[in-house]
Order: sequence, then structure tokens, then C-alpha cells
Amino acid sequence: MNRDAFDPDEIRAALDGLAAIDLARLRRAGRIYALGLACGADDLIGEAVAATLSGARTCPRTMALVPFLIGAMRSIAWAARGSAGRVRATVSLDATGTDGRLLVVPVDPDSDAETRLLAAEDMSERIAALEALFADDEQALLMLMCDLEFYSKEEIMTMNDLDDKAYATIRRRMRRAINGRYPAGWTA
Repeated sequence: MNRDAFDPDEIRAALDGLAAIDLARLRRAGRIYALGLACGADDLIGEAVAATLSGARTCPRTMALVPFLIGAMRSIAWAARGSAGRVRATVSLDATGTDGRLLVVPVDPDSDAETRLLAAEDMSERIAALEALFADDEQALLMLMCDLEFYSKEEIMTMNDLDDKAYATIRRRMRRAINGRYPAGWTA
């Protein structure tokens, strides 16, 4: 057993002990990373938790659980964008056995045509709403367009002649605008 990383029982105990503010941070990060994916914030959180509990991802003892899970969600979202933008949900956080452990719930990986059409419609609405939100902020709108094309940070900085500080400032401005307009996340 790796003593440099938390074991599943310690992870479960840490999850049980999360404060409301920690859960809010996870949901906010999940909403941000789920943007553009065919999944929601809770799906990303569930995948990150499941991967941690299964041992596929190990949380080092030197790191707090919430930042670790946020990093795991970011990694999962990045990988999903590389594989047709889908996160394959295999675990339901509501499905637990008598011992309290998560049960693996198989999910059909292929959605039907109606689900794909609704997801595409929802994505179009989200993009239009974000374009309207940043209509008066050319830099943020440009960065949004780059994000939708999956450009890397370095590519965005080079194309827009930005240094690290300017890039971070625009990102912060975008995050604040989105969180201000949609404090509870996107609701269709």
C-alpha cells in the first residue's frame, strides 16, 4: 500500500467531512470544466470521486482533497475533449450498497439521436449566451472563441500578444462575469 497517498477509507472520511463551501467550490469548478462537454458538473465530480476511490487517481498526503478533485476534474474534462467531448459516467453518487460504498452503474456509451440533438441545442444556447455576455469585452470574446476551438494557453497568448499577467487578468474577468451572471450555474 502506498503510504504517500490517501487510501479509499481516508478519502471517504474526507468526503464526508467536506464543508458546504468545499462542495460549492467543487460545483463551481465542475460547471467551468463541463462547459462544452456533453456532461454536467455533477458528472465530472462523480468521475473524479470514483477515480479517486477506485485508486485510478491517487491523492498525495501533501495535498488537500478539494484541490486534488478540482485538478482531477480538469484532467478528466481535458481528456474528454480529446475523445469527442464526452465523459462516460460509470458511477452514480446516489447508488450505494448497504456498506455505504459506491456502486458501479453501467451506462450506455451511445446516446440516442434525441439526446444528441438536445445537447447540441443546449450548447448553441450556451455559446450564444456567453457571446452576449462578452459582447462589450473584445478580449474576453476573443478568448472565448479560442476556447471553443480548443487552443492551448500558449497559442492563445501568442495569437493575442498576451503575457501571463494579462492572460490571467482576462481569465479572472471572464470567470467573474460568468459567475456573476450565472451564480447557480447554467440552467436551461
